[in-house]
Amino acid sequence: MPEDRLPLPTDATISGALARFAAGLRYEDLPEDVRARARMALLDALGCGLAGSDTDELRRIRLAMRDAAGGSGDTLLWGTQERMPLPLGALVNGAAIHAREMDDFEGCLHSGAVIVPSAFGAAVRAGASVADLLTAIVAGYDVARRVLEGAGGNLPLKDGGWHSTSVCGGFGAAAAVGRLIRLDKEQMQWARGFAGSQACGTWAFIPEGAMSKRVHPGFAAQAGVVAACLARQGVTAPADIFETQWGGFFPTYAGRKAVPAAALEGLGRDFRIRIVGFKPYAACRGTHSSIDAVLDLRRELDLRAEHISRVSILGNPTHVRQLAKHDVATMLDARFSLPYAVAVAIATGGGALDQFTPEAIRRPDILALARRVGVVVDERVGKGEQPFVRLHLNDGRVFERRVKIARGDRRNPLSEKDLRTKFRANAAPVLGVERAARLEECIGDSRPSDGAGAIGGLLSPAAA
Repeated sequence: MPEDRLPLPTDATISGALARFAAGLRYEDLPEDVRARARMALLDALGCGLAGSDTDELRRIRLAMRDAAGGSGDTLLWGTQERMPLPLGALVNGAAIHAREMDDFEGCLHSGAVIVPSAFGAAVRAGASVADLLTAIVAGYDVARRVLEGAGGNLPLKDGGWHSTSVCGGFGAAAAVGRLIRLDKEQMQWARGFAGSQACGTWAFIPEGAMSKRVHPGFAAQAGVVAACLARQGVTAPADIFETQWGGFFPTYAGRKAVPAAALEGLGRDFRIRIVGFKPYAACRGTHSSIDAVLDLRRELDLRAEHISRVSILGNPTHVRQLAKHDVATMLDARFSLPYAVAVAIATGGGALDQFTPEAIRRPDILALARRVGVVVDERVGKGEQPFVRLHLNDGRVFERRVKIARGDRRNPLSEKDLRTKFRANAAPVLGVERAARLEECIGDSRPSDGAGAIGGLLSPAAA
């Protein structure tokens, strides 16, 4: 049985405690449910990465990083035969996981797109076992989420303009890679300092629907690799990166909203990967409760688009500021548009990947329906709460529904069967049905002692 918690010094700094945790974590320390959760996180991230590899955005990013690399490397770009050096490979694969807005949530916002590409690339290069990889993933998810909690959570960072995925994710990537390359506690602290020195990413992409959002988790994945490698060679960085008043991460990024003690609550016992959720729909998580509400009403009342005169989404100021766009000129616009997501749900009965493509977002029927969806502020909806959905029918009837916990949340989870179905839908178009099935089996059924490289060997289409 795992110990109740890992030993921690009573006078540890936050950086020191997190470093000791990540450096000392063993596969044997992980409860069975945490091990299983790590496998599902790996499965989901790899599937999302394969789906994302087949997008115009990723083709552009690969070309750009090919120019930056100036040559090949040892890290496979998933869904292709191409390889790059590990830092750039982690960047590209992280961007691929995030490209279709299907990746996990409730970590450092989107932990999988940061932790999995950095940890997986490092594990394959090091010849690490599946047990080592899963342990590193757990450590990375834990550290990234705890940094977010110490900063006061996602909402304070977002209010300050910071994108939590990229700002906090690098700390987790450094922990995961550091665990795989056997950094000691002191080196882990330096790696944490270097992650803080590279923390970046703001929400400025929203107004233009810019592609830069896709690269944010890639930046954090790359930062974690670079941080761990610098620390391994004895290059020093701030050992107390979080609490130092002048330039420390919490004072600088969160100010008075920071809750530093939260970063250590339950450390070594309450593994944060347990709280991660997995997305059922290919859109911003902020749209999912409204999609669920529409699908519930559609099913219960046997509704179709022609029955509905208009839809009101009654939310808070964040819904209006971030998710109210009607003109979906880019893929990011569509994925961050409640009107578009609700229109897709009404018209198709879901929020599938194929409804968020360059071709789909130009469908006249969907766009016409989206123009009948309004997003307004309702005083009943507090900060961080889910909106009400009100359907106005042509016959004069009005129905209102609110889903407080959307599908995919740990409190309303997708089943393992759901996640495997999602994986196949994401992976098969890129790898082919048979190869995708082999990859799914390899991830789900590999023994802890097996090499992680066996999984990596299935992440590109079979050579012609």
